Amino acid sequence: MFNFEGGCYAKVINLDKESEPDIYNAIKRDALLENVTVDAEGKIDFNDKSTTENTRVSYPIYHITNIVKPVSHAPAAKQVIFLSADAFGVLPPVSILNAEQTKYYFLSGFTAKLAGTERGITEPTPTFSACFGQAFLELHPTKYAEELVKKMEKSGAKAYLVNTGWNGTGKRISIRDTRGKGLPGEHRLERNRQAYLYPRHPWYHRRNP
Repeated sequence: MFNFEGGCYAKVINLDKESEPDIYNAIKRDALLENVTVDAEGKIDFNDKSTTENTRVSYPIYHITNIVKPVSHAPAAKQVIFLSADAFGVLPPVSILNAEQTKYYFLSGFTAKLAGTERGITEPTPTFSACFGQAFLELHPTKYAEELVKKMEKSGAKAYLVNTGWNGTGKRISIRDTRGKGLPGEHRLERNRQAYLYPRHPWYHRRNP
């Protein structure tokens, strides 16, 4: 998995070294921080949102240790993963998509705007962007969806939808759990955490205390 853009643009509000070590360790020379609070000694307070919750860092791809080399070069993908930050706890943590579902979710481009990411956004708001980049499309979105599925069928790639947002009525799905659940056949979650795979569970417990 790699980034075509040669770098990353990540939120750093409440950034913690233990939960997001890659981003935390990428903040060094050649990285650019935005909207963060820095004290007189140069220490960053990642928990300070007095100005805005939309605190960010831009860093080059070479600040990440486990990258593809040569940079941004690889054969045809075997897995295509759509990321969706579902703030409403409806989507399961991971789903396998068939060809029609791949087109549907690619065309939907569903995610959620979170508080602080845009001016005037104070609570989670659903949003849709065709092909996850509607503003940059020159052709009709269906053309891109058809081409994507055609190339996937040619290479034998499978599609997955991964929810990086919330699970039922619980807290946000952590990076550890997102990576731990893996793809089908790679279930690495500890037994006591496998309830994350079933979003109906926290809803059931809320309605049936």
